[in-house]
This record gives sequence, structure tokens and C-alpha cells, in this order.
Amino acid sequence: MSAKTKSERLRRLASHGYFAPELPPCFVSEDLARYRTSILAAIDALPLTRRGDPAHYAFVSEPAWFYFPRFGKEDRRHGVPNPVAHLLLSRVLADNYVDLRRRARASKITLSPPVFDWSGSRALMRSSVELRDDFRVNLSSRREEYVVADVRAFFHSIYTHAVPWSIHGKQFAKRNRGWTHYGNVIDLLCRNAQDGQTLGLPVGPDTSRLIAEVVASAMDAHLQQRLIIGSRDASRYIDDYTLSSPNGASGEELLAALRQSAAIFELELNSEKSAIHPTSLRQNTGWQQAVLAHLPRPSPSVTRIEAGALQHFLYQLGRICVAHPDMNVEKFGLQHARSAIVNADHWKTLLFALINAYRRNPSLISLLVEACLLRQVVHGDVQLEILKEFIENRIPILARANRTGEIIWLLFLVMRVGLVLSAHRLTPLFLVENAFIALLVVCLDARGLVRGDVDRSLWDESLTGDGLRSSMWLYAYEAVTQGFIPGVDDGFITRDSYFSPLRSKRVQFLDIRRGYNSITATLRSLRNENTRLRRMREAIQVEDFDGLDDLDEGEEYEDIGEIDTY
Repeated sequence: MSAKTKSERLRRLASHGYFAPELPPCFVSEDLARYRTSILAAIDALPLTRRGDPAHYAFVSEPAWFYFPRFGKEDRRHGVPNPVAHLLLSRVLADNYVDLRRRARASKITLSPPVFDWSGSRALMRSSVELRDDFRVNLSSRREEYVVADVRAFFHSIYTHAVPWSIHGKQFAKRNRGWTHYGNVIDLLCRNAQDGQTLGLPVGPDTSRLIAEVVASAMDAHLQQRLIIGSRDASRYIDDYTLSSPNGASGEELLAALRQSAAIFELELNSEKSAIHPTSLRQNTGWQQAVLAHLPRPSPSVTRIEAGALQHFLYQLGRICVAHPDMNVEKFGLQHARSAIVNADHWKTLLFALINAYRRNPSLISLLVEACLLRQVVHGDVQLEILKEFIENRIPILARANRTGEIIWLLFLVMRVGLVLSAHRLTPLFLVENAFIALLVVCLDARGLVRGDVDRSLWDESLTGDGLRSSMWLYAYEAVTQGFIPGVDDGFITRDSYFSPLRSKRVQFLDIRRGYNSITATLRSLRNENTRLRRMREAIQVEDFDGLDDLDEGEEYEDIGEIDTY
């Protein structure tokens, strides 16, 4: 068990709360976490600004962006902040986490409270959307109707000035804008991490999730006071509200009150998703159990799953998909059939079925890649010629549509199985200004997995000090420090006051060997995550906030000798 100090919280936010979980596991940040103290010490030692502020208060950068598919919706833009910006923001959040958690507890209706995770896959635990559906079913015993609504583009529309409003109170924060109030520092660092913009938080980092929950909880507190409601009357899952009234208020009145509470923090409701429903409405519950009932099982005498059993499972899965078109049934089913898929007979036929499933549901891209890699590890019989033809034909189409998240996963798959691709087929990528794609392509080229010349002219424009602060920072730093671009000097990195500490410690952000090396390890990790998720769900259901704190492993210990330098 880790010592529960501010420094260790910072370590977890840097190591397990940085890269978005929608990215392949090859993107890593353990080095950033390991050398956090020396990196921050070097940054803190820089000369103060003319106003006497720390130098890093003037460090402005952009995240590296990518778009990842969502089921039944448009792709969502995700961001990975500049590592310097992430460390600086994470330090303030780690130092003030206990107070932030206390303020988030002002919400009596949240189903997604902040729970720090010391040993899971993320720094903050992720709640289950099933809690929302269960709450709506439970409402039928005491209400005639309920209101559903969510915040329009929640993460992308959070006003950074609303962060200190949520922490210190709106009027107090407007009168007290100094750096002694940590909410103002969070506001500044959030803006600086997005090229100075005051609107939005990058989707992906756990820092954004924590800040967003604090803002939403402040909105809840105002709503609770206005409507005199509690946990039996309303719930919020991230930004998804379910409201009912113990006093007979109409649905229109509830929506009006929610809209006014959102407006206090410069947020708006999504009018297209706001609705009033009778509590007799059938909820999307039970389909998970229906899927699990059809999971194929190996027979005692045969370790592999017979093709007929898998075909039957896929057929039944399709029927449940039709019955619940608004739910990502297929992803849930294939996730729980990992072991059966990896150990299936007639893999070639199954590979075609998986590619077919991905084409109609792009959110399955990570599952497709995972299945191929684990199958290759366990049985070594993945038909590489099929994958090559599929990927070489798919990438140009994805590039023209700017579907960068899918491209990133496919390039990761190419790297891991050692496919050689034609540079001609990759040509559309050379015009895509995306740090993840650029880095993976030059890595492929350095490994001899590209046949032909790679045109880096657009990407190489970022190989400057300014490039280290741009959305191409990952390419500018990692492609050079890992030697993927021959003949390029790293002087622009070593001369940079903020990146030279990373370079001196050989901090790296790409490890192609990471992830999907063992089906046993993968399944064990998933079981552990499911156990933790179940514990969190049970604690929220019974409103056992002490139980949630148990997941957080007790009380905070102060760091001896640590001095706040922000």
C-alpha cells in the first residue's frame, strides 16, 4: 500500500491519470511520475516573473488532440495536456485533494463522486452508469414522473473561472482573485494548458474528471437548496440528471430550476435531451444478464471454443442489439467474451466477424486490436495478410474523415504484429497534423515497417521550442529523444527551460511493448477492476461515504518537509 501523501497522490495523477484510457497502452507516463519531484524543482527554480509570480504561471501550451468514436454519436475530441502543464495542475489538485473531495460531498445526488484509486488502472475510480438506470427504476415506487437532462458538451463547455466559483463561492471568488486561493491557481493552470482559452477542459485526464465533478457538485448544491431535494428525489451521473419532486413540482418547473442552476456556472442544458417521462417507462436494465447467459463456455475436454458456440453467441448478441438499439450491447458482449474469442476454433472466420462488427460499430476498435494481439500471443495464428489488406485500405478512408483515434489503434496493431505497410497507402496521413499519428508513423519507419519514403515535412515544422508547446509536443519531444528521426539534433529540447529536466531524466512517453502480452494478466486486471467497481457501486447505493473513503484507504498523511511552491 502506498503511503498516502500529497506527493504520492501526485505520482498517481501523473502515472495513471494522464493519457486518456481511449488510447492504446503503448502511451505511458511512469517516467513523468517517477521524476516528478526533480522536474518540478527545476521548474520552481526558474526566475520569478516581473510581477513576482512563479515563472510557470506564464507557461502556455496546447494539448495533443485525437478523436475517438462513440456508439451512436459523433466522435468525441480527447486531449492529452502538455506534460509540464499536467504536472503543474496535478500538483495543485494533489495538494488540495482532501478539501476538493469535501466540497464535492456538498452534492447529495451524485452517482460519480471523486474516489482516489491507489492501485487500479486510473487515479480516480470510474462509476457505473447502471446506477443511473437503477435509480430511475426505484423512482417508480414513489413518483409519477421524472425529468431527464444533461449539460451540453459538459467537459468542453466548463468555464475555467467557474472552478474557483465552485470551490470558494462565486461572490467570494470574484472579490478575491489572488493566488493565495488555490481555486484561482487551478483556473490559471487550466487556461494555460489550453493556449489561454477559458472554455473547456480536455477530455481524458483524471484531472479534468476531478475538476468537472467539483463544478457539477456545486451546481447540485444550488439545485438541492432551490428545490429542497435529496438522494431519494434526484441523481446525477457525471452530467446526466434525473429529477423528481417530493412537493409536486411539475417537470417544466424542475427543468427551469436545473437550467437556472447551470447558468450560475455558465453552463447550458442540452435541450434535445431534456424530457419528462412517466415512471412507468421501461428502463434499459437486464440486457447485460441476457448477454452473459449466452457466453460460450469451453467443454471439459476441449480448451478451445467451438466455432458453432461462438456463432450462436454472436447471433444471440445481435438479437439483443436489435432489442436495445440505444445501448452498446455489442461492446459489452465482446468484452465479456474475451477469453472465448482468443481461444476460438476457426480464427479466420471469427476475424472476419470482428472486422465486420467494427465497421458497423467503430467504438469496437480497441477490442478488435486487443483480440488480434492476444490471439497472436496465445496461438500465433493471426492471418497477417488479412490484417494488412484491411488496414491498408482502411487508413486512407479514416484519414479523410479525421478519425484519428481509430488510426492510432490500427498503427499500434501494425507495430506489434510487425506488418510492413506501403508508404503510398500512408500518404493521406502525411497531411494530418496529429502528434500521435506522426509519432507512430516515424516509429514504424525507424523499425523498417514502411516500404517507401515518409514525408515528414508538415510534422517536422514542430521541431522547435514553440513546437514543444504546441499540439505536436508529443511528436517534437518523443520522436527526437527516441531517435526515430535520424540526424535531428535535440538542442531545441535541451535548451528549453521546461523540457530540459524531462530530457535529462530520459523521460519517455512511448513503449510499444506495453499491453496485451498475456491473456491471463489481462483477465486478472479486468477482474480486479470489476471488483473495485462493484464495491464502489455498493457504497454509493447505500450512501456509505465512509465506504467510499475505505476505497481511498483512510485518512491523508501530511508530507514531512514538503513545501507548497505553487
